[in-house]
Amino acid sequence: MSNLSLRIIFGFFYVGIIIVCLYAGTPYFELLMGVFTFFSLRELALLSKNKSIQHLWIVPLFLGISIIYLTIFGANSLNLNSFIVLWFIQFLSLFIGYNSLKKYKKINYAAISVYLYLPLLALAIWFTQTQSYKVEYLLLYFTTIWVYDSMAYVVGKRLGKRPIFPKVSPKKTIEGTIGGTILTIVIIMVIQNYVFNIPGNYAFISFVIIVFATFGDYVESYMKRKVGVKDSGNLIPGHGGILDRMDSIYLSLLPYLVILSLFR
Repeated sequence: MSNLSLRIIFGFFYVGIIIVCLYAGTPYFELLMGVFTFFSLRELALLSKNKSIQHLWIVPLFLGISIIYLTIFGANSLNLNSFIVLWFIQFLSLFIGYNSLKKYKKINYAAISVYLYLPLLALAIWFTQTQSYKVEYLLLYFTTIWVYDSMAYVVGKRLGKRPIFPKVSPKKTIEGTIGGTILTIVIIMVIQNYVFNIPGNYAFISFVIIVFATFGDYVESYMKRKVGVKDSGNLIPGHGGILDRMDSIYLSLLPYLVILSLFR
């Protein structure tokens, strides 16, 4: 089977799992966030060359289970200020991780673990506590990520000539990014108006999601280039690892939750 066929089949499988867990509700969606956390931190341990039991099993299990425990058995309320604080901590951990990569070409496991863990924890708690439109808000968020990935790829493939950051991700072009952004905003506005019809300015919101999702994609690409690997793992055939599949999500979730808290 070709790599493209594998990519399509397992891409639909990945999307389907998220959608099924969203509609299944608590505790299934929170369990999924715990599973994503576990596999994300395992791949991070391998990328950072920390292959001890502590890094491969104990920390991923502890943080994955902590999401399940904090949400299913009762989490403290997270409001706008909480999301802003978590967002600040995430950026601080990313900055520490960036300095480690730049100076030593080594991933700071502790810092990047925080970077990966916080948005999934915040999303699980938000989903547990929020009642109205919570499935629709997250479906629109994930749809924005998925549509942008597709539109940027299609436009970049046909029209792309000038890479944005050639040393980090040479296949991503200015034309693909701009064209993909415009098409995604139009598509999301149509979906929002005719399918979900939920409150919010989704021209603005989808633009913010795209900006941070693109940044998150470059963060992961930068990490992989610095440590000299192509994929973060092989968990998802045709896609690589869970970090490869979710790189756009880690950095765009918290700003999205901040915006939702402002609107609600």
